[in-house]
Amino acid sequence: MSSSSAPPESKRRSFPLRSLLILFLIAGYPLAAWWIFVHGGTAGTTALWVAALPQAFCYLALLWLFGRSLMAGREALLTRFARFVHGEISAAVETYTRQITVFWCGFFAAMAVVSASLFVFVSADAWLFFANVLNLPLVVGAFVAEYFYRSLRFPNGPYPSLAATVEAFRRFRETIRE
Repeated sequence: MSSSSAPPESKRRSFPLRSLLILFLIAGYPLAAWWIFVHGGTAGTTALWVAALPQAFCYLALLWLFGRSLMAGREALLTRFARFVHGEISAAVETYTRQITVFWCGFFAAMAVVSASLFVFVSADAWLFFANVLNLPLVVGAFVAEYFYRSLRFPNGPYPSLAATVEAFRRFRETIRE
């Protein structure tokens, strides 16, 4: 599937959903904090809930972004990105990038579930440790593990320069909205 521009009708159809999401984030976030505080939450409890919401939203948004590209008739997000970086890609690379897109969906889902479980069922201290200490090393570890796996699976590259990858990402970012 090529990365052609989406028809204007599809962009117009998705606009109300995006507007609703933005409205929810702008209005819903302070309303959620107010509701928690009014219904017996202390300032500390309210702050903790307000801190937990962005992390959960980020992982769920990433899960949605990657996951929707796996739907029937769509090209996996990382397959599409690989085409931007490398041009034509082999069938093996196409299969691999689809599998890695699935891996990242699982990673984002696991991070959201672990974070929510710690927050709701364990303790604020456990969630704070996970969110503030373990979060970044786990994300970096997933990138490093994927890099080493890719190096083993495709030992002869091609591995583009960092500048080429950044330029491809800049061009790729424009197509994500399709």
